[in-house]
Amino acid sequence: MEKKKVYFLHSNIGEHLTGIEKSAMKRGNIFVKYLNIEPVFVTFSKNVNVHTNWERYVENGVVDKNITMINLFEYFQRSEEGKNLSSYQIKKEKTYSYEEEESEGITYCRMYDSNDNLVKYMIWRPNNLLSYINYFHDGKKIVRDRFNRFGQLSHTEYLREDNSVFMTEYFDVYGKRVIIKYEDGPYLISDKNAVFDTVLPDEQALILYFLKKIIGEEEPVIIIDRNKRYSPLFTERKQLNAKTISVFHSTYFANTKFRSKLNKNYKDVLNSPYSFDNIVVLTHNQKRDIEEQFGINNLVTIPHPCQTVENLDEIAPRTNKLVSVGRLSSEKNLDHLLEIVSLVKKRIPDVLLEIYGTGKEKKNLTKLVHQLNLKDNVKFKGYVDNVDSIYATSELFLFAGQGEGFTMSVLESLSCGCPVGSYHVRYGVDEMIQEETNGFLVAFDDKEKFAENIIAYLNKTDEEKLQYRQEAVNTAAKYAEDKVADKWKQLMNNLS
Repeated sequence: MEKKKVYFLHSNIGEHLTGIEKSAMKRGNIFVKYLNIEPVFVTFSKNVNVHTNWERYVENGVVDKNITMINLFEYFQRSEEGKNLSSYQIKKEKTYSYEEEESEGITYCRMYDSNDNLVKYMIWRPNNLLSYINYFHDGKKIVRDRFNRFGQLSHTEYLREDNSVFMTEYFDVYGKRVIIKYEDGPYLISDKNAVFDTVLPDEQALILYFLKKIIGEEEPVIIIDRNKRYSPLFTERKQLNAKTISVFHSTYFANTKFRSKLNKNYKDVLNSPYSFDNIVVLTHNQKRDIEEQFGINNLVTIPHPCQTVENLDEIAPRTNKLVSVGRLSSEKNLDHLLEIVSLVKKRIPDVLLEIYGTGKEKKNLTKLVHQLNLKDNVKFKGYVDNVDSIYATSELFLFAGQGEGFTMSVLESLSCGCPVGSYHVRYGVDEMIQEETNGFLVAFDDKEKFAENIIAYLNKTDEEKLQYRQEAVNTAAKYAEDKVADKWKQLMNNLS
């Protein structure tokens, strides 16, 4: 029996996963395992490393090897055929002089003409394949060539004086120009003979053109994870023969305190909800709130799935170790956690908070660590693909966000037997955390109470902590893969 295809619409697969990509991968994994469905991740951003990143997530067990990923530009450029072709090679010419240097395995080379004017600046990756070449004229950068992961020319960018790109030419691995992109449109698409026979006015038209190419005549299910970018394809008029599901990954409101403004990512969906066959939200409370505010009746609650840890009593968390996992961004309020830890330190001097993740707030947070004299109590550990062992060896997971659609990291922590301390916010934590059972909740911004709860938990006996850890696993079991798969199966059957 041929497997049914379901397309997940995403922007990119980066070196570090966002919560949206990670949750979609978990969904794709249960589609393969339980539903005999072949998920296809569809990405539209140009990223020469997109397949390298994807293969790493497959290798590390984050995403099932049977799930495929198709990128718009790689599709037209036939990028994966490059693995069997020769890479682009630079031949040094005697009429030019060259300066080379190497740093951390990366080779940099500047090429000068006979008048010592910089002509080219070339960079090779650690595998000795070209990464890009900048071209100069009269001291100004005018053109940049970028190369794919196999070392063939990917695209050429034409630059203004301020280095912004006004036109890009994309090539397939055989050197044929397949797309010309102007800054604000249009896009020119070539046929098999390199003749530009299709003109598309903007990115939305390009995405629609691409989707029709890969879908063909079938009527698939399309799951929209990146709503701001792709919802307009479906809200204006039905342009694809497909069943559509919009997934809300965060709160439907932007102002987390007053809920007075719609989240821009979901505004189009909420203004035209019946353009979609279903809208999936992650919690019962968000479903209830949207129904009450908008009167929408095609909402379905399906949470994220998880796997729970086995042999919990064989895992020994490190004494007084706390953990936080997520982007280092302002909305995560990690500065609150640092202030809370400084309060805990007064009673428990060896308390340790490990922070996993990357983001633009790293510099500010590092500065605050020093201001609060926490350099021995707070460690920034960077991004890791798999965090199960991190949760399992921690006493408490801490969350200080002001609003979330589900808070997947909380569920991951519970599934590994790590209780959770969190602000009491919408959504997710209010459904997963039970006071004096598997963690604690405190009112937003009450740092003193938060610290008191951490101290109280860390001072519990080993037997009491083990009971909390077992209850954490019991809570996570409600979100077990097979149970969540049943919800998706029912939804898919209803679409047929």
